[in-house]
Amino acid sequence: MTKKLFKEMNMTEGNLFAKIGLFALPLFLATVLQLLYSTVDLVTVHFMGGGQSSMAAVAANGALINLVIVVFANMSMGSNVAIGNAKGAGEHDKAKKILHTSFLVSIISGIAVGIIGFFTSRLLLELMKTDAHIIDLATTYLKIYFLGMPFLMIYNYLSQIMRAIGNSSTPFFILLISGIFNVVADIAFVAWFKMDVAGVAIATVISEVISALLSTLYFFIDKSSYVVFKWKEMRIDKGALKEIVRLGLPAGLQGFFFALPNVFIQAKLYTIAPDNPDLQDGAIAASNIESYIYAGIEAIFAATMSFTAQNYGAKKIKNINKIYGYSLIWNFMFCAVVALVIIFANRSLLGLFVDTEQAFASGKERLMVIGLTYCLDGIMDITSSTIRGCRRSMFPMITTLIGCTVVRIILLETVFNIPYFHTVGWLYSVYPITWIITATANIVAMIIILKKVKLEFGEKTQPLSQN
Repeated sequence: MTKKLFKEMNMTEGNLFAKIGLFALPLFLATVLQLLYSTVDLVTVHFMGGGQSSMAAVAANGALINLVIVVFANMSMGSNVAIGNAKGAGEHDKAKKILHTSFLVSIISGIAVGIIGFFTSRLLLELMKTDAHIIDLATTYLKIYFLGMPFLMIYNYLSQIMRAIGNSSTPFFILLISGIFNVVADIAFVAWFKMDVAGVAIATVISEVISALLSTLYFFIDKSSYVVFKWKEMRIDKGALKEIVRLGLPAGLQGFFFALPNVFIQAKLYTIAPDNPDLQDGAIAASNIESYIYAGIEAIFAATMSFTAQNYGAKKIKNINKIYGYSLIWNFMFCAVVALVIIFANRSLLGLFVDTEQAFASGKERLMVIGLTYCLDGIMDITSSTIRGCRRSMFPMITTLIGCTVVRIILLETVFNIPYFHTVGWLYSVYPITWIITATANIVAMIIILKKVKLEFGEKTQPLSQN
């Protein structure tokens, strides 16, 4: 049973529709766990630590930390695509070089980001206009958090490689174990040792250390894995590094472009009712609920990328088309369930975070505009993942830059400033509008790219058929 649970999935054969669902499920559960652990951090300092100020200090780092994680997690997708292509093509030696190079890159980049982040923590929070009464506590949390960056990077890169070779269960169980330690450490440091914000930050770093260690041990211990660590092969290969950067850097920039406009949207929200905390509370509550929706979307498009990468390496163009269609079906089914929950249980969900009628109304409005249209985001991301799995990372970066950054900012600074459109509903509509624009561009690009890939596969396989 254990061997079956952690078995690496063959992504090029069999019932691909069922396999995509089975592969995506642990990814979804892993993201949900991460969201729950973040909630535990907030609850712990609120009820066992310094109260509202401490919770606000931890929450103040959320947007910045999310931006850092998105950028560097997306960069690690370069390793996913590279090693998936290699496995699909049967290039085992190349896959081993990518594994060892990715591991060393994760350590070096993690140390660099950690050092820079540690010494610029307060400056970054000041640039984000963090309230003066919480900035000291927020800085303490952020500095400690950046100390764990090397370990976070190791887990991100190695978990991407696990997924690329067909194993999505192991990363989930690693997060489960490290998350349990995080919860226990939260309570210990905050409730027992009275360390408040510093305590939950240290607990987070400890959980990241555990995730990194378990991920590393997996590739040393599990000799049945497609690729394993060997000390004598532990070096940075220039060819592998070039491929990882070429595929990963555009993905990292895409994540940055995707997250950046959220800062502008939040700023615009304040201009509508600057003295209405219920409006802000409702928006934050709805945003928290949407995080769980996006977890499902993220799981599906991550599965799409891994499956596409392997089949691209195996030169199975028909499978790539099937994977795209199957992923869209999973996206529509998931979003249909989400829509039913939002329509019939929005008050119950929002009641977990707010308790005033104005806050309920604010949160409901956001859920009805954004939450019900997340399937559009799914189409955009699944198409983007298909393109990336085919080794064309620049196209999704460009479409995201134009559609989700430039167009959003233009709409916010032009149309939204017209009095008639200066409302919460029109502000939130920026999301589905730009999702449609970006998804359409991605679909056009994907059609063109898949035609080229078909010709590419034909050209590469033709000489073999002649021999």
